[in-house]
Amino acid sequence: MASMALPEPSMSGPPITIGRKSQRLAWALWIAVTVMGAVVGALAAWQVRELAVAGPASLADAFRYVATVLDAVVAAGAQWYVLRRYRLEVYWWVPATVTARLIAAIVVIPSVLGLFVPAAGNGPITLATAVTSGAAALAAAGLVVGTAQALVLRGSGGNIAWAWIPATIAGGALAGALTTALSAQFFGLVPIATIGLVAAAGALLSAASQAPVFLRLVR
Repeated sequence: MASMALPEPSMSGPPITIGRKSQRLAWALWIAVTVMGAVVGALAAWQVRELAVAGPASLADAFRYVATVLDAVVAAGAQWYVLRRYRLEVYWWVPATVTARLIAAIVVIPSVLGLFVPAAGNGPITLATAVTSGAAALAAAGLVVGTAQALVLRGSGGNIAWAWIPATIAGGALAGALTTALSAQFFGLVPIATIGLVAAAGALLSAASQAPVFLRLVR
């Protein structure tokens, strides 16, 4: 990660222009690396959260925040590698993404999920409501994260970078709905399998939604 903290003159210059034959490779690379980064980050964060369970209650929130940051650093770092490979100027990609995801995890997602909590005495939440709330929460998180990332991408991509925001919102909504539904289906599996599969499914939908904009940025 130290290389991310230093300028790289050898990588400077305009974004790489890719032909149609290379577009499929770029599309696949973006999706594959995003999925792998999400899975590794989610599993690393899970290990940190396990420490919170075994540790003192006073440090539980601190462990959860550290887990969120670790997850975001790994996932964003993987994406940073792909973006730099195509010579996009994304020096602030990792810090912007980590900050946005931390804000989303602490403020945005809990606030949105709170809107779907049934009033006292109205019974448990239904699967349909859970899926809807998951989609809404991650769509709102996508707005925050997508905006932060678009500001970073604008330096290289110009106004097309603003298309990153709706793409990230759509990917978040799809990922939220699918991962919420899958979590119920995967109940009973070992935690590492559930976390890995859910993270992979969510990242796949998110990256696939962003891929068309990514290709426009590197043309």
